[in-house]
Amino acid sequence: MNKQIRDKIARMMFLREFRAHKRQQKMISFNEAKTIGVVYDSTDEKNFEIIKRYVKELREIYKKDVLALGYYHGKELPNMRFSKLGLDFFTRKNLNWHSKPNAPVVRNFTLKDFDILIDLHTGNSLPFRYVIAMTKAKFKIGRYERSSAPFYDFMISIEENTSLTKFIEQVNHYLNMLKHEPSYK
Repeated sequence: MNKQIRDKIARMMFLREFRAHKRQQKMISFNEAKTIGVVYDSTDEKNFEIIKRYVKELREIYKKDVLALGYYHGKELPNMRFSKLGLDFFTRKNLNWHSKPNAPVVRNFTLKDFDILIDLHTGNSLPFRYVIAMTKAKFKIGRYERSSAPFYDFMISIEENTSLTKFIEQVNHYLNMLKHEPSYK
């Protein structure tokens, strides 16, 4: 099938599924959050190492329950990279013909009721968009991109060539600034 036609059909199917998806949306401060989901591109070994350190920091310093889901853009994970507790992966092999991830780890991730979901992926990839859109997370944060606005609750505008480390610093900065004010009746 022509790639353009397949991509158009994939986007239509994705949007139909997204419109039907329901979640409880709520602004949650970083201090209030107990569970955090992190989505990232694990194709680059350097990014994988940065995310491992970030997940460790969230767990040990901030005392959060963290689950990270990485996408590796190959058919198989490299030998030195394997899933371990809290760091799961899916690959191109786990996508169906219209780029929807169908791996059990992705299904489990999207069904988990995270307080905050942090998207550290900086591209415009349909497999990532699917995971972000279909998760039940209450508060979703990611990089600003006009076409991604329906999928996030909070977006951070950064320059295109900003490093992953700098983006993580920005995410932490804004998450620490957000304060949840109780509503009075």
